[in-house]
Amino acid sequence: MEALMIDIESPPVSPAQEQTELFLTSFGTIQYGGAINTVTDLADRSFTHAITGTNPTACHNDDSDPFAYVTTSRYTSDEFYGVMIDTGASKKSTAGYGQYLAYKKTHNTVIDTSKAGAINVQFGIGSTSSIGSVIVNTPVGNVEFHIVKADTPFLLCLADMDMLKVYYNNLKNALVTPTKSVPVVRRFGHPFLL
Repeated sequence: MEALMIDIESPPVSPAQEQTELFLTSFGTIQYGGAINTVTDLADRSFTHAITGTNPTACHNDDSDPFAYVTTSRYTSDEFYGVMIDTGASKKSTAGYGQYLAYKKTHNTVIDTSKAGAINVQFGIGSTSSIGSVIVNTPVGNVEFHIVKADTPFLLCLADMDMLKVYYNNLKNALVTPTKSVPVVRRFGHPFLL
């Protein structure tokens, strides 16, 4: 353990610097205790990554508090979040099994298992095969979503947007079709079609 620790000499701190109680950031003013907690949390995550090699990436739990993080799965069967507009997604629209179960609570849909294994989705360094697909009637048209055993929302891919002749206007937060404009909301820093 000692080999992993490095002694760093801190520069001398003036008495005026020790008395600082507020820190200004792009999020606004942060009290001294909040700033210390944030720095400590980031240092803990950095150390965990250095030791274990895992990715302790934090996800914002609530858009109103940028310092509230969750370390558990977000896209479970507890709540359906909608369809995320994902122009960087693969050539097929996909959805995690947990979000499918949440969607199924309010819509009578069954997974078409005859399409199991039809696609293989790459997430970071891992990949998974689909277990089937469902057709979802969205406000911009019917979309086939391939269900995978992964913690992801419904992801509307660029290829399906092209097929539906839809584009995302990020300045107006809307999906634009040839005949209408459909509002989009931002959650967790991503656009969602509800």
